[in-house]
Amino acid sequence: MPEPALPPNYLPFAALLRGESGEDLQLDEPLWLTSAPGRLDLLGGPGERSGTASLAMPLARSVYCAIQNRADQEIRIRCLLPAARGGIRTWNGAVSDLYTKKGPPRSLAVLRQFFAETGHEWMMTLVASMLGLRRTRQLNTPKVGFSMVIWSRLPDETGFGERAAFGVSTALAFKASTGLAKKRVDGIQVARAVVHGALEVLDEEIPLSETLCSALGRRNCLLHIEHGIEPSMQWVPLPQQCAVGAVDIGAVPEVAEGELGPEARRKRLELQAEMALAILNNELKKDKKMPFTGWGRVAPKEWDKLKALVPSQIAGAEWLQLFRRSKDQAELANLVDKDSTYRLRSIAEFSVDESERVRRFVSNVGEYARTLREAFMVEAGRNLNRSQKALSERVGLNTDAVEGIMADIKARGRNEGMFGARLADFGRSGVMAVLVHQSSRQKLRDLAETHRIRNAAHVNVVTDTEDGGVLSGWWNGILDPREPDPPAAAEEPAAKADGKAVRAKKG
Repeated sequence: MPEPALPPNYLPFAALLRGESGEDLQLDEPLWLTSAPGRLDLLGGPGERSGTASLAMPLARSVYCAIQNRADQEIRIRCLLPAARGGIRTWNGAVSDLYTKKGPPRSLAVLRQFFAETGHEWMMTLVASMLGLRRTRQLNTPKVGFSMVIWSRLPDETGFGERAAFGVSTALAFKASTGLAKKRVDGIQVARAVVHGALEVLDEEIPLSETLCSALGRRNCLLHIEHGIEPSMQWVPLPQQCAVGAVDIGAVPEVAEGELGPEARRKRLELQAEMALAILNNELKKDKKMPFTGWGRVAPKEWDKLKALVPSQIAGAEWLQLFRRSKDQAELANLVDKDSTYRLRSIAEFSVDESERVRRFVSNVGEYARTLREAFMVEAGRNLNRSQKALSERVGLNTDAVEGIMADIKARGRNEGMFGARLADFGRSGVMAVLVHQSSRQKLRDLAETHRIRNAAHVNVVTDTEDGGVLSGWWNGILDPREPDPPAAAEEPAAKADGKAVRAKKG
């Protein structure tokens, strides 16, 4: 039976494996290849409470895994990652180092101590994928050892969804090696396993929208998610005439001494949005009105009537006093600092408008695809610009570099096929999402190069897309099949040969 054709997106990984695998993999034996793309945060947030909306795009840069079961109990792992994710690392061990004799993984405390003592703390990133799958009943216990090579084609800089891509790709590799059939893979469950594992093992919060995009994003589509107990997803085709660029301008908002860093700032924004919603719902209950499950459930016109119920700011101690007897808010109360002051109304207003901007953007792109009237693309770009303005004015996320590139994009505008832009990731990185005409992709690269020269900063532009790991992901086969042995020449029986010799002699 012929080997299945290797998908084009795996060709660079196959070339790397032929040069880097060494003794880790036998390329003339069956193995599994998995991949998961990075993602661009387009619109949405902060937070993913039920009723809110988000919009993301899978990028044509992925994290790849190759995994091959062994005949013994050894485990060999080789990571080839960007410097921001740890660089090149290797670990050799045994199945018994990770799993107990009865089957389940060893306890998290034991694994932490084991890898700390051997100087391989980075292995906990793989433990996160493994335990996340295990906790969600998606992973069998390996019966034999395995060899694994992990490679990232994502840019060195953060902001491209590298944590989610790493988690999804490695999770799919673990599922493949333990014999779970591809048809049994639930992309939403894989995404949730990655989120769960990162939180439990690494104490890192990866937004579900990131892992869903890496697992289930589609090529040339945006992924529109309406969050809830079961997220509702819609793939929004990008019209052939437009593109979305992920532009890393290397301009993370600066952190002054005593201020919060990018990740802590994002968590604080989510906390303030939750605190504001708790106050609003508390006031609505007093009037015997139905509470809201998330800010995305509040229409902008409705917010105009309700915003007076949410204070502009509140001391942590005052908020805690309001909810001291509320069991429903006990978990949130553990995050509130009584000595801090929190801005509520502006963050709530941003949250209301942001979910609405997601839905308007999706509607405008759909109308543009249907009618090819450029006015709809202009309006979609305005949604990005409005979001960036709100991030700057209400949330306080901005830098001189962001303002500079926003001014350049607006100056070029519709005439040069540049419709709008927004800082992605709530300032956790210097990546911006830019909506352009398909013919203007090179102009976007030129603009980024101008920015690099002007600000002496690195730039990186990605405009192509890729299928998510669960949709495109697994390839099973042999990379370098052995050449079949040539058929042996048939030898004639000795008696037959003798008879020919006698007849020849008589002749």
